[in-house]
Amino acid sequence: MTLAVPLDHDALARPPVAADGAARRTAWWPVALACVGALALATGIAIVDALPVGVVADDSFYVILARALASGEGYRYLNVPGHPAGTHFPPGYPALLAILSFLVPAFPASVVAYKAMNAVFLAVASVCVARLLRSRVGLGPVWSIGVGAVTAVSVPLLILGNLVLSELCFLAIALVLLLALERLVAEQPPVWRVLALGAAIGVCALVRTHGIVLVPAAAIALAARRRWRDAGLLAAAAFICLLPWQLWMSRHGGALPSPLLGMYDSYATWWVRGLRAIGLSMIPATIAKTTSETSTMLAVLFSPMRGTIAHAVTLVALAVLAVAACVATCRRIPVTLLFLAGYLAIVIVWPFQTARFVWTVWPLLLALVAIGGWTALGMRDWRAPLRIALAAAFVWTAIGYSAYELRGIRGHWWSSIPRANTPRIATAVRWIVANTAPDELVATDYEGAVYLYTGRQALPIITLTPAQYLRDYTPRENAMEGLLPVLDAYPVRTVVAGAGKAYDAARFLATQAPDRLRLREQVDGGGVFTVNAR
Repeated sequence: MTLAVPLDHDALARPPVAADGAARRTAWWPVALACVGALALATGIAIVDALPVGVVADDSFYVILARALASGEGYRYLNVPGHPAGTHFPPGYPALLAILSFLVPAFPASVVAYKAMNAVFLAVASVCVARLLRSRVGLGPVWSIGVGAVTAVSVPLLILGNLVLSELCFLAIALVLLLALERLVAEQPPVWRVLALGAAIGVCALVRTHGIVLVPAAAIALAARRRWRDAGLLAAAAFICLLPWQLWMSRHGGALPSPLLGMYDSYATWWVRGLRAIGLSMIPATIAKTTSETSTMLAVLFSPMRGTIAHAVTLVALAVLAVAACVATCRRIPVTLLFLAGYLAIVIVWPFQTARFVWTVWPLLLALVAIGGWTALGMRDWRAPLRIALAAAFVWTAIGYSAYELRGIRGHWWSSIPRANTPRIATAVRWIVANTAPDELVATDYEGAVYLYTGRQALPIITLTPAQYLRDYTPRENAMEGLLPVLDAYPVRTVVAGAGKAYDAARFLATQAPDRLRLREQVDGGGVFTVNAR
């Protein structure tokens, strides 16, 4: 059994002059790539809306950090008293937003421009995944263009693209780097190119920390070819690029009250704190939950039918296609496969909802499915029963994913999160503007959006811990670990809590003796509370 997908199994049977005919038949390739890019750009721009930023919390923090950089405040959280240093989000994406803010209208009109920029990243990702499949894997041009086109209109990516998040920026950079790194492994480049790619990996990790996985992925592929010098130079350049950020985090990390550390301190210390609080049992418990969540999500997205049996068949089909794809391409795209494996390993051990992280590398997962299907046609020296099974698995998953895409497009799912959360944000913003002083500090479950749209400094109600992901916190736990320490640490006078856990935590403190909160007014499923003196 061969381990590589042949570029053209009939090439040896053709006369030499047939090469010119093949070249003419693929002369449309650059035009097709341009069309894929144009499709992605047009789709990404078409879905942009004017709904507010702050609907998923992280999007508002990116804008706040960008505003701080653009205004000369430094890399700081302007919504928190004292403007503490930003150590949670790498500075790459906020820096890009800060640069863009000088070229577009002022906030809030700038939000539309920030979202539109994601269309450019989507176009780059769509073109790069098609190029990766054609030039490095050896898929046929039609299959490669097909995967690029599916990427351009993929609903998971459109959901991310309609939010001011770093995911699509990271995806575009990562795919460009994967193309360059696969070429680096296959060739003997000059030293300057190795160093440049190492620095570029550092830049990628400054957009999303997961980009650091590119270092071991490329280093392992180089070391397997006994190119130790290139592996060392690549890693050194990446870490030198990341060193200032690491020094910044070590200097400023851990300075905030405990309820703010989950959303405002570094990723690594957050995970370590969870491990210390829960113990080693956190790791298997996290793996069990993240694996279950990811499997359920994949089954829903790729299954043509609903039900336990259908979902199980879908997961088996995806596994068969992925294994076949890895076997067929392990020598052609080693860096890509190692990166994907390392990236998903982080996702599995990270106690957080997995969908957003998995969608960040969605084109690579689609590529595995496509490569698995291609092997049914291209790997003619594989046994017929295996090829038939691969073909059946591909058809099953392709039908399921097509149905999901149609449902998503009809339902405009790319705006489902903003549509769901905007009314609650609007209610909080209107009440705070009408009933609080400009210099008042408030606590709310949409603190980033409240700061951006009202100018009031704002703090969270609920803390973020690994334990909250692994089990449901009671209102008492949310109040005692989140809201109450915030009230003790900061001079908050008003709490605006929407429906759900934030309201339940505030309501708990309002019903205890002595009561730290007093219900002032009910608002659209939530409530406004006045803080009583201790």
